[in-house]
Amino acid sequence: MATTVDRPFDLEDLYAAPDEGNRYEVLDGALVVTPPPGPAHQTVVGELFVVLREAARSRGLRVMAPLAWRIGPGQVPEPDLMVVSPDAVGERAIEKPPVIVGEVLSPSGKDRDLFDMRRIYEQGAALWYWLVDPAGPSLTVLRLVEGRHEEEARVVGDSRHTTEDPFPVAVSPNQLLG
Repeated sequence: MATTVDRPFDLEDLYAAPDEGNRYEVLDGALVVTPPPGPAHQTVVGELFVVLREAARSRGLRVMAPLAWRIGPGQVPEPDLMVVSPDAVGERAIEKPPVIVGEVLSPSGKDRDLFDMRRIYEQGAALWYWLVDPAGPSLTVLRLVEGRHEEEARVVGDSRHTTEDPFPVAVSPNQLLG
């Protein structure tokens, strides 16, 4: 695969990338390569997947992880987890804004998830952005309000985040540590 092109990278470039175990995303037109996540990260993703899958079904929503989300030209992130409507699922990527985008923070990517991905997910109009920090452990829930993600809730340890919107669900950070 070419490492430079005379246009922003896009979804097709992701599918042309070698399958070597790394994670590829297109962010701000650039191809971003990160190492695969570790077991602790994937444990949290798996636990959050199970919690949200059961709750999302009540509203006819699907949970996907990981999968590319085509926001637009040059913007194809691969969030750790997404809750989407069935009509958002395209042949190779999510094609409409997710209801929830979830990221599990890691030491090497924490700033990226807190700042860059927040901006990108705002551009993509994701209704909710959930950030889990296993080191806290904490869960921060951000809601899209007038194009910006604003903090709706933050819970730590055994404290529970309980909500009816976008569907009934209750979860604690410690629960997600497996």
